[in-house]
Amino acid sequence: MDDYDRREFLSLSLPSFLGVLTALPSLCALATRANAAEGRLPADGAMHWEAFLESVAKEAEKQHLDAWNQDAYVGKIAKLASRLHLEDPVLTEGLAQLAVRLKQGNVDFQYLEKRVDFALCLVQFDVDERIRPHDHPGMTGMILCASGEIETANFDPVELPDHETGANLQLLKLVEQATLKKNDISTLTAKARNIHTLRARKVTQLVDIFTPPYNDERAEQSRWFKLAPDPIEGHKDIFEAEVS
Repeated sequence: MDDYDRREFLSLSLPSFLGVLTALPSLCALATRANAAEGRLPADGAMHWEAFLESVAKEAEKQHLDAWNQDAYVGKIAKLASRLHLEDPVLTEGLAQLAVRLKQGNVDFQYLEKRVDFALCLVQFDVDERIRPHDHPGMTGMILCASGEIETANFDPVELPDHETGANLQLLKLVEQATLKKNDISTLTAKARNIHTLRARKVTQLVDIFTPPYNDERAEQSRWFKLAPDPIEGHKDIFEAEVS
């Protein structure tokens, strides 16, 4: 999400919003393929970081096929994420480096891995930090809770023939609400659950995967929403939202 996201997070006044580490070692593609693609990992075994990335890349390539099914894709990515070894030395070392950066006041938002087909980042929230509702235009997303506890809510845009909205207003229907704990997963596609918001109950670490990744066009198209505190009359799950 590059500069677009950095500006938005700063404007939300999240002083303790944690970025992601900047110093993961480069991946060894040959070793990764040997472990992940050539069957050396058991089908239900824990995956180390490099094998996980290569497996995600293999699935993400399929987005260029005419028959690509986004729901099936996020399901496969979620299944891979459920096998990720969260105590992998590369990952734990990265989190330790992140803690040092924060003590030095070096708060930032950067990617762990950004390729042509997908982007992966690690995000950490302090207690009660939140990201207000926002969308991911033309993208799928998967969130794996690596630690902590965070509330998520997903919305779809809707129209009602008997309800008129003013300029810069959108009706949003709450379609999914959950509290993610360690190893729990939430997904979204370009057409379903694409608008979401998050609020941490505890210090929380998330692994996010966006497919395709943000580029200048998608960042420019992204929207943020200010949700009304109460649903519209006659509908318990539909809210009016100001769009920015």
